[in-house]
Amino acid sequence: MDLSMRWLADYVDCKCGIKEFCSAMTMSGSKVERYDTEGEEISKVVVGKLLSVVPHENSDHLVVCMVDVGAGEPIQIVTGASNVEAGQYVPVALDGSTLPGGVKIKKGKLRGVESNGMLCSLGELGLTTHDFPYAIENGIFILGDDCDLTLGKDIREAIGFNDTKVEFEITSNRPDCMSVIGLAREAGATFNIPVDIKEPTFAGVDEDIGKMLSVKVENTTLCSRYMEWSRM
Repeated sequence: MDLSMRWLADYVDCKCGIKEFCSAMTMSGSKVERYDTEGEEISKVVVGKLLSVVPHENSDHLVVCMVDVGAGEPIQIVTGASNVEAGQYVPVALDGSTLPGGVKIKKGKLRGVESNGMLCSLGELGLTTHDFPYAIENGIFILGDDCDLTLGKDIREAIGFNDTKVEFEITSNRPDCMSVIGLAREAGATFNIPVDIKEPTFAGVDEDIGKMLSVKVENTTLCSRYMEWSRM
């Protein structure tokens, strides 16, 4: 059973570090196998805003970007990406930053022009289009409205890529722990803290369902009749 610590926080407030949480849960009977934190290899990557994008004077495929990273003067970054333009918010790997796979980013020169970092794609952050379907696979990751666009903010916090997953070994006699709510109850008992499980609510609507979708029976032998039924 894999547990999202961010999801768990919807039900219980465990004010402790991940190592203490795992140790206490194991000692109380919910054995932890391991835990992993998203984006733990990423450092010094922040939200930046492209102020300008101009062609590189010594290249026909590179562009020079001035980027506001929320820290004093804008920085200059050279990139070969073709999907960047002024006004966009992007992940910026600063000088001395690290990326998944042990990649380290240092300032340098590209075709004689200084570049003080790198603009990141999804792949360079260890992400795919399954994480952000609106992003393109081969190009810079343009941050959308679902991201925190505060300049200089750590990219992991800005895009919600900082959750910790805890893997539990659940024995066959504890099916009640095969859910987030079940483990939330266990955490509440382990740390002697309240568990806040809210009752789900649904506000009905009186619109005509026929305006939203329609059903056509293609095989009347296998399905002689289709009916819509609801209970309010």
